Amino acid sequence: MLVRLFRSNQPGVLIGLLVLVPLLFLRHLQVPVDPTAVVMPFQGRMQALFMAVPWTQAVLLLFTIGVIAIQLIGVMGEAELVERRNHLPAFLFPVLLATLAAPGTLEPALYGMPLVLWAMRRTWSLTSGGDALRPLFDAGLLLGFAALFYMPYAFLVVVVWASVSVVRPFSWREYLVPLIGVLLVFYLAWGVLTLAGVEVWQPLRTIARRAPFALSRNGVFQSILGVMFLAFLSISLYQFARHYNRGVVREQNLRSAFLAFVATLGVVIGLVSALNKWYPPVLLAVPLALLFTFALLGTRRPLLSETAGLALLGMALWKQFG
Repeated sequence: MLVRLFRSNQPGVLIGLLVLVPLLFLRHLQVPVDPTAVVMPFQGRMQALFMAVPWTQAVLLLFTIGVIAIQLIGVMGEAELVERRNHLPAFLFPVLLATLAAPGTLEPALYGMPLVLWAMRRTWSLTSGGDALRPLFDAGLLLGFAALFYMPYAFLVVVVWASVSVVRPFSWREYLVPLIGVLLVFYLAWGVLTLAGVEVWQPLRTIARRAPFALSRNGVFQSILGVMFLAFLSISLYQFARHYNRGVVREQNLRSAFLAFVATLGVVIGLVSALNKWYPPVLLAVPLALLFTFALLGTRRPLLSETAGLALLGMALWKQFG
């Protein structure tokens, strides 16, 4: 029943997020702000707001999770990743995020993710003909603003380059424009901080951040989760390959760009994990929410899909309250 509702293309099912998101992230609302953490400028301003008005932290956290869930529907639909529009990413994202995230691990990467997804939508709106400089410059600006929350997001300009390479003929300006957009945001941020009296700004130091939580070693939970994720991933990749082979050239190009997005986030996760021994779970929850959608699209075995969806929800509740 739950998976079938979100498999439909009825926007009314999104009302369920008003119950699902607060239920899964109640414990996260109780985590205080760490004022000693070295963060990027936008995240620093948000932390100042949270310390001055504590209730805003809970509101913005839940609101951002809901916004990302809804954005994923638009990304999947407009990029034509699937043949039939659905709302499964809106269900999968909060569930996967709650399954992966211990309280205190969501910010600042979470708050920059809506800008990243917006940049991806602008990039994947390109066609093989017509002017592309405006959306590419917009994508660069959006990635620059996202990096002012979480510095590694600047690296995602690689995804823009990869998308251009498979969608359009080569033009050196189209590779330079998004990079200029990112650099322009950092230059303006440096100028504003200098005028504000901040003499030393070291954005690369914000990447090295100790784990804001005690690492859990629940072997039973990790083993069950690993088996579930492996099964979901195997089915998802098989179904994705079927969709890819059935698509026309434009659909195949966009799906290749999506794979570049997934691979680049994987590289970011690997580098951040090597440095800090942990990574923000939103970096994994976003691509998995899109990939696992392919595993739940089938209607031939509805009972199996419902069981899989409820099992993921059960793991999320176990992570948060178990």
